[in-house]
Amino acid sequence: MELDNLKDAWKGHTIKDAADSNDKILSMLQKKSQRPIARMKRNLLWELIAVIVLYSASIVYYVIADKGKYWGVALLLFVVGLLFVFYYFRKNKLLKEMECVACEVKSNLQRQVSTLEKYVRFYFIAGTILTPLSYFTAGLIVLYESPGIIMDTRFYSWFIGGGIVLTIIVYFLNIWYVNRLYGQHVKNLKGLLRQMDETTETISTS
Repeated sequence: MELDNLKDAWKGHTIKDAADSNDKILSMLQKKSQRPIARMKRNLLWELIAVIVLYSASIVYYVIADKGKYWGVALLLFVVGLLFVFYYFRKNKLLKEMECVACEVKSNLQRQVSTLEKYVRFYFIAGTILTPLSYFTAGLIVLYESPGIIMDTRFYSWFIGGGIVLTIIVYFLNIWYVNRLYGQHVKNLKGLLRQMDETTETISTS
């Protein structure tokens, strides 16, 4: 509604006012884009905290349990956690750049939204693949460290079946989770960019 009023107001403007009004409208839309960006930054920070707490506790457990017998699992969790921390800093850096309204013009914001969309897509794919991959890798480590399990055929049935079920659950859970934390906000940003384009077209034809 606010955008429609601004468009209607343009009909009574002179060409001399066009540049200033255009800047004001685009500035308003850019400021509106800060809300989804701020929410994504908050979600990303909470994810980082959760990863640090849960992974640290799990790593300490596997280092201590059975006198460090499954230290390989601890190392695996450390590597996965390290990858997420690296991803966090890269994505957080991009979100900080997008948050600076004074620094961004529409074309640059479009490029950054496109990059952010790639980050979100990568996060979904990596999360879907990495979880079952870590599960099976951890299982191989347990098999190596506990030779007695090799003779238990029931272990293989439960292990493989559990991996398949886990993969299916993680896939659908990731669809909901990634969209909830990031996907819907990226869509909002793309919608605001479309509004910028429509506003610019309306101004240019007035």
